[in-house]
Amino acid sequence: MSKLLVFLILQFPVYTLAQQKIEFISEKIDFEINPNNFKINGLYCFINNSTNEFYQTILFPFPKEADSIKVKRVYNLTYTQNLVFQKVANGIVFKLVIMPVDTIYVNILYTQKTKKKNTYILKSIQKWGKPLNKAEFSLTYKNTIIVDSLSFKPDSLINNVYYWTKQDFFPDNNFNVWIK
Repeated sequence: MSKLLVFLILQFPVYTLAQQKIEFISEKIDFEINPNNFKINGLYCFINNSTNEFYQTILFPFPKEADSIKVKRVYNLTYTQNLVFQKVANGIVFKLVIMPVDTIYVNILYTQKTKKKNTYILKSIQKWGKPLNKAEFSLTYKNTIIVDSLSFKPDSLINNVYYWTKQDFFPDNNFNVWIK
């Protein structure tokens, strides 16, 4: 029974995506890496262009190899409310409610143990069927960390912070940080 419930929870967002009125239009992610943790603090923007209130279940994915995820916050900044979420295999599920012709911002903050390869899932943007209007990323690393390589070439490096800005962003790769 529990396998059926997890299957339905995971499949429900896929079915709603086919008829969605909510659009995922941008994200701003601040990453921080130190010898112990890879921290992800994201701001996600969703818009409802319809004239109806709309409900949608969101599956927010985590990398399969991340077995130490600690979700600190899932918060609707626009409506100033915590969002109830459920952990599922390799992610969390939560519901969004967006009023007609409205935009909401959701903050998701989580950490995972630092590994040689640290991953943030970006390929799931493709499931929305269109690119993000804008994506901004920063990666702050401690002096005790040596960044070996990155999956995306940064736009700049200032002190110990890499920066990226992307327009019409429709990635087919995830964001990876390899350390020595």
